[in-house]
Amino acid sequence: MKRLGAVLLSAAMVLSLTACGGGVKTDAPAASEPAKESASPEAAPADDAEGAAAEGTDISGSTLEVAVTYTGDQATTFQGLVDKFEEEYGCTVNVAEYGTDYENTLKTRMAANELPDVFQTHGWSILRYKEYLMNLQDQPWVSDYDDSALGVIQDDDGAIYVLMISELINGTLVNTDVCDAAGVDPYTIHTWDDFTEACEKVKASGTTPICVLSNPGLLANYAGTFVSYEGEMFQDSAAMLDGSFDWQDYKASLIKYMAGWIESGYYFDDILTLVDTDLTERFAAGKGAFCLGNDPSVMLTCLTLNPDANFIFLPSFASKEGGKEHVGIGEGDAFGIWKDTKNADAAKLFLEYMARPEVAKEMNAATGKISCLKSTMDIDDGYGLKVFQEMKEKCADCDIFYENLWDRQYMPSGMWPIFGNASNMLFDDPSEKGQDAVIEYLLENYQDLYEAAKEG
Repeated sequence: MKRLGAVLLSAAMVLSLTACGGGVKTDAPAASEPAKESASPEAAPADDAEGAAAEGTDISGSTLEVAVTYTGDQATTFQGLVDKFEEEYGCTVNVAEYGTDYENTLKTRMAANELPDVFQTHGWSILRYKEYLMNLQDQPWVSDYDDSALGVIQDDDGAIYVLMISELINGTLVNTDVCDAAGVDPYTIHTWDDFTEACEKVKASGTTPICVLSNPGLLANYAGTFVSYEGEMFQDSAAMLDGSFDWQDYKASLIKYMAGWIESGYYFDDILTLVDTDLTERFAAGKGAFCLGNDPSVMLTCLTLNPDANFIFLPSFASKEGGKEHVGIGEGDAFGIWKDTKNADAAKLFLEYMARPEVAKEMNAATGKISCLKSTMDIDDGYGLKVFQEMKEKCADCDIFYENLWDRQYMPSGMWPIFGNASNMLFDDPSEKGQDAVIEYLLENYQDLYEAAKEG
């Protein structure tokens, strides 16, 4: 990795993943491969698929280590569910909460081949972890998956390595109270030019338009609406995937727009020092109108701070007329089993327990993510599913594109923190010289990571 000067602040590692809700499918294949039918979960299992735990299996006295990304209230909810599992099965579950060190800790444990019995794959069940995971294709809960989930977690050969109880959706969060006060109808925003006009109205009303932290998602989560998707300013997906992307179109579109928004005062002046709690407190209090590249869990947190606030979820916008608006999709909460675990039966029963509709519903309610097991969707009255369904109804005539997160689809592994550093660089210096420095930094690290991926 190229080193940054001491002037830069460390990037905030915001886990904003993306997913679609029940029944939504992508309307175009990924640029990297031709369209193909998803393998049915009822298809013949792969040779290495593991059988379900035998009915009535006694796991009392067993001990499981379960590693999770949950923190705060979400961790409390998960621990409560774990306590009930322990009481029912007589099995001890040690929950490992690694917080912001989760990814690095898992990488270290992968290198040592000493992984937890069960661990969350945080969006990387196939691309990073599958060689360490048990194939769970023939587990009883697989037939309960909504079709939208299979497009995210099912490998080319039909293998499924995780129980995914929820999906993520990623787009634009809107405080409608702020928009109403500024005379902005958010449902009329379809392009980034429309968005810029809306921001100017919000700013004129005395409120900061864009309520975000400097984080990787600002340069990644909606980048495809500028440089990848059908009908956008540029379609550079092929170059991104073959290592020849020179980032000039990226500069001419996303970076130029962001620099303009910075110069226009659409962001908070102290954006480089903000933390997650600052974001939710300000968004809840109506001190910002739009939160870009994020998921409904932010709005759910805001409602705990201000129950009277009003929010909606919208896609990320198109870069020009005729382009597609975008909702990112991806893994929500997904649990895999280490292939070398000594406690396979207990681990399988734990996943079966987490797949129960009432259990999955309670966890999804705590995270604000969208249920993707059909039996859970039938009883889900959670906030995430509600705002997603509302978006689909209100935006029924919009040309919306559903695909995996842009960086996971088109960037080499390791680019996420690079985008975070680049975001800090741009806010520190949005001038033409600063923009050139951002592009040089992105290009060098992209090339290094692309070559490393080829060698690996």
